Amino acid sequence: MGLKDYTFNTKEDFIHYIYHLVVGISNSINSFEMQLNDLGDYITERNLIEKKRRLVSAKVYERYCYLLGSPFDNLLNLFGDNAAYGSSYKNYRKNVKKKGSSLGITYMKFTPEQEERLNEVTTARDWASHVAVSLIHSTEDKAFDNKIDTREPIYISLPENYPGFRLVKLYIEHYESLLSFKELFCLLKKDYEELTGTPCIVLRESHHLSDIGELTVASISAGIQTKKVKTIEDIQRIYKENPHV
Repeated sequence: MGLKDYTFNTKEDFIHYIYHLVVGISNSINSFEMQLNDLGDYITERNLIEKKRRLVSAKVYERYCYLLGSPFDNLLNLFGDNAAYGSSYKNYRKNVKKKGSSLGITYMKFTPEQEERLNEVTTARDWASHVAVSLIHSTEDKAFDNKIDTREPIYISLPENYPGFRLVKLYIEHYESLLSFKELFCLLKKDYEELTGTPCIVLRESHHLSDIGELTVASISAGIQTKKVKTIEDIQRIYKENPHV
């Protein structure tokens, strides 16, 4: 087995995996909610609900799309990634249902509605992770088989403003997603409790500086992906050489 893969051979393997998910999802939900609250304040300050046709600059609209998009995409992956090498709640559930009985591990029994909710996140994640060719078919030029004049420069339309209701719509859509993510996170924490036999208590502490250990983890992970880090011994050596991370 290579370091890109993850095997669930022991209960401790499952504990490491779900612990990682709790930390990552908690951080992403916190970031997502913070950005969403900031957008809500912007909408309120400019009274965009009543005055939906009030214009906002393209720079403001696109900034909020980006700020919300990053934690939103992280949550789609952490919950719904179905790829073999992805770490997600979807993969945790798949493996715990497969190996739980033989390892004496219990897990949450989902209702059909809860299963469907997690499946919907996987579908949304798969849709968001690629640019569909259906977008090309949806263009007017392609639909009518209009020839593209390759002798001409390619002009890209850049709006200077957007109607305010676009920001209101963005807020509503992401607020509904946040509620769905929180519901799934509650299920994940119950799975943690089923697995460990202890309550899943998440405490957030503020620090003056960010934890350099996070950078080390990211650096090692990148090394695994590029095959510069190949063995557990390689990882252990990095930590031994940098004891203060």
